Amino acid sequence: MSNPLPVYPFDPERCIGTVAEVSPSSAKVNLPRAAAPAGRTHFGTLIGGGEVGEFVVIECGDTGVLGRLVNVKLPERERLAVEAELGGVREAHPIGTIQLLTTITLSDGKVAGGIAQHPRLGSKVYTAHPDLIKWIAESAGRTSGEIPEKRLRVASLDSSGSTWVELSPEILFGRHCAVLGATGGGKSWTVARLIEQAAELGGKVLLIDATGEFHTLKRDAVHFHIGEIPDEAAGTVEVVFPCQGLTEDDLFALFRPSGQVQVPKLRDAMKSLKLAALEPALSDGGIVIKANKPRKQFDEAYRKHAASVEGSSAAFDIAMLPRQVEAECVWSSGGTASLRDYSRWGRENEQELSYCVTLIGRIADMILSRELACVFQPGVKRTVQEAIDSFLTSPSDRVLRLSLKQVPFTRNAREIIANAIGRHLLARARGGKFKAKPLVVFLDEAHQFLDKTLGDENNRYPLDSFELIAKEGRKFCLTICIATQRPRDIPDAVLSQMGTLVVHRLINDRDREVVERASGDIDKSAAAFLPTLAPGQAALIGVDFPMPLTVQIEKPLNQPDSRGPDYQKYWSTPHRDRAGRRGEGM
Repeated sequence: MSNPLPVYPFDPERCIGTVAEVSPSSAKVNLPRAAAPAGRTHFGTLIGGGEVGEFVVIECGDTGVLGRLVNVKLPERERLAVEAELGGVREAHPIGTIQLLTTITLSDGKVAGGIAQHPRLGSKVYTAHPDLIKWIAESAGRTSGEIPEKRLRVASLDSSGSTWVELSPEILFGRHCAVLGATGGGKSWTVARLIEQAAELGGKVLLIDATGEFHTLKRDAVHFHIGEIPDEAAGTVEVVFPCQGLTEDDLFALFRPSGQVQVPKLRDAMKSLKLAALEPALSDGGIVIKANKPRKQFDEAYRKHAASVEGSSAAFDIAMLPRQVEAECVWSSGGTASLRDYSRWGRENEQELSYCVTLIGRIADMILSRELACVFQPGVKRTVQEAIDSFLTSPSDRVLRLSLKQVPFTRNAREIIANAIGRHLLARARGGKFKAKPLVVFLDEAHQFLDKTLGDENNRYPLDSFELIAKEGRKFCLTICIATQRPRDIPDAVLSQMGTLVVHRLINDRDREVVERASGDIDKSAAAFLPTLAPGQAALIGVDFPMPLTVQIEKPLNQPDSRGPDYQKYWSTPHRDRAGRRGEGM
């Protein structure tokens, strides 16, 4: 049996008007109190009487239709009635437009998406009590009348925090989640609050921190960073991502071979090094020498290990790759032009070698680069994969923060490494690793990692692991929460998979259009509120929410370090005398 309504929605003291016109998605109402200078309170709750953004309930037989005021105005002939300076108090007859959102059945308290029954002309309109709004917002979390035991206290209906909205993890993360908002809108606070609440309920959270701003997370959190230079977090541990965890496509995206010669030579070099690792007899100083050598032993080893050689894993000695590419630059057959010997390779092909010189130099530079030592010179340091697997089995650690702040953008290294981490998680998920321990992955600055395709028109390498998590991770108990200030840079195929959107202030009209397309539950009337949201305010939108709801996100216990530059502190003011002449700096 469903829970009863927390308050009676049709309290005469909360009546603010009457329906004068009805359409399929909206209603126009008379609001006689909307011209008053201020609203009034009733038992400690505000009754606006006709304020834009106010939630209202329209009486409709044994049901109530919940709506939101999106427009309030005076008839044209009365627009000067509110001008007190003109003298005399004139009677005003304000009218408002209500966007119809959802239906509540009074007898059993059920909340139905859509409008089951439209109001009639003359129906009374009541301002909605905050407890009723809370009830409706949390209705999706009630199963068979039972309130979920584990709920995240994320936001309140107002800045005072007097009416909390508590949502189950199934509602927030069960169908993936996206936190969207322009800079300064409160996006980072929301991410921090969600992580803290998930950890408090005993969940497992992995945060991929692109900028290092979440080093402030403390409770039940372990911090790792990729790269030699640690970030600001005390106790952060350096980890590496050895190139053996990358695929051949990852390496191709990093090394960027070009032309009709470099691509096949690089691919042949990787196959040769794999065989050298599997069959040491083929190795000559760590590489496979081909010039003027017979093919038989090589071909037999290839047939024996074809599955491993043709696999995507980069399991070979990367330090030997430049030399092996050079060794691949040979003629395909021995003998003479008139009598070819295909049982052996020919001599060095100087023309192919000249084409590959730039590739060989590029690979050698990247392998020796200090910036990419975490990939190509990992040593015996702990790997990202080991850190993740250890975290998953830890009974006490709830949050793993992995900072990519020190990973360079050079050659798209940051995007490639992040994509490889996502691929590792997806492989674990497909293996059933998260069935009994669901994992939520937070991807901050998601626009840096999604919808990325490297290479050229002839050789394209999509970085799609997080997109695959969004599409299929849910059935393996691996869900994702993306956070970005640029929704327009997130593919529609990914945003459409997000069951819950937490939308902060969005000023760019293209960003708002993307949200409209992705949610399906917000029209232009509701989207018009997005540019006016105050810092910390957000609209909750999702398939499990009966309506879009504006809330105040609660401040996290450990605020992320997302402050901008302190000009007042670090900019010096040059001294000027009264004549305006510049003196010594302060």
